[in-house]
Amino acid sequence: MSGLLLSGDIYLDLLDASNKSTGLIGPINTTKFTIKSEAETKSRTSKKKASYGQSLDTVTLPKPVAVDFEFDDQPSELIAALLMGESSALNTGAGSLTDKAITLPANNLWADIGFNNIEATGLVVKDGATPLVLGTDFEVNYAAGLIRALPSGAVAAGKAVTITATYLAVSGTRIKGGVRSQLKARIKLDGTNLTNGKSVKLNIPQASLSPTSEIDFMASEFVSGALGGTIDLVSGATEPFTYDEID
Repeated sequence: MSGLLLSGDIYLDLLDASNKSTGLIGPINTTKFTIKSEAETKSRTSKKKASYGQSLDTVTLPKPVAVDFEFDDQPSELIAALLMGESSALNTGAGSLTDKAITLPANNLWADIGFNNIEATGLVVKDGATPLVLGTDFEVNYAAGLIRALPSGAVAAGKAVTITATYLAVSGTRIKGGVRSQLKARIKLDGTNLTNGKSVKLNIPQASLSPTSEIDFMASEFVSGALGGTIDLVSGATEPFTYDEID
């Protein structure tokens, strides 16, 4: 006999709308993984004088198996799952603006240029035909694509100006949040029982999941996520999941 203390790699396959595999994500650094099998009891109780309230018949029925797991790895696919969203490639080509009209707000507030990664070289901001001076009349957040008038400058009270600039290409991943109504996934555990060295395999062919906690994007610690739900019994299967311990 031995106890159970697992180290393990967990993989997650986010199924598409037809419940087909899209590929396994992982191994995911998982800080909690629980399965809870429950049942409910239904009783036929006596209304007779001599046995009122006693059980005449009792039937125990299985309930859907619950699964919950928490993780602190955050690839874009998992962030998309936590936001009930979809991820796709982000590719924005480089380009330029020529005399684009933008109204600078009053009170030192920012205006959005409309593109990120503005290049400092070649940036020209004009009030009509008059060039404005960077650092005196206005300032720019190049990475975020923001511009604002400075309190001591020529357009401090806010005014329409024109911008001529170039912006750099951007590549990465975009997540469209809140566009999925449901999240189906396969979960696979490849583990080792540290007490006896035996290999452990756990397979959940399909689970219906949803986020069970919010994402704190400004957390002081590493951002963690949590998904939970119920394990589905897939067509043709006799059990919702399997757990194997290999000798």
